[in-house]
Amino acid sequence: MSEFYDQIDEVLGEASDVTDIVATVRKCWFYDFLDDPVRLWDGQGNFIDANGNEWLGTVDAGGGNLHKTPALQDGRDGTSASYNFSLTIPQIPGEDVLALYNQLKADQSKVYGRTLTCYLVLFKEGEGLRPNTPISFYKQMTMFSPKFDETISRNAAGTVVRSYVVSLVAKDSNHGRSDTPDRSYADTMQKRRAQQLGVSVDRGSEYLALLANRTYQVP
Repeated sequence: MSEFYDQIDEVLGEASDVTDIVATVRKCWFYDFLDDPVRLWDGQGNFIDANGNEWLGTVDAGGGNLHKTPALQDGRDGTSASYNFSLTIPQIPGEDVLALYNQLKADQSKVYGRTLTCYLVLFKEGEGLRPNTPISFYKQMTMFSPKFDETISRNAAGTVVRSYVVSLVAKDSNHGRSDTPDRSYADTMQKRRAQQLGVSVDRGSEYLALLANRTYQVP
């Protein structure tokens, strides 16, 4: 996106030393859920990009990020890593966190096979959020079935705290390139594929190793 790189040129300016250049690049995440897309970014507050889209900040007042994201690999070598993403549902004024969590569980069919796109956004040192901030495409992935976890813990004050976390696995466009007919199966990979599809138990390949190098005669 030319606007993004124009902003980089503006930051560079006439600087002659790297210490004169102070800027921060953050990631934005577009979850293209069916009918209900969600836009998040790794920072505090919301900002409007150059296309008029609003991105919701996931960093809380204490500096913790409710949105846990992995480091993304290049992928040009043809590999397709599995990336795990999770979001702790925040306390929203006027909203019941448990009700929102249950609603997300009810709508999980809107996730599988949809895209998750990562963008980059640039901020200068000391500037606040501003409208029409340009963003740049970085990487696109395909999402698999989500998982839902509820935990109970105690905070520093001894108060019982309930946490609701939604997580999912995503892979880049190299996913599936090696899937060919008559491929070999292994128990570990079969269970991993089942997990991605949202199947809790798949024992279909559990005993394959015991059948290796054996000859059976069909009567």
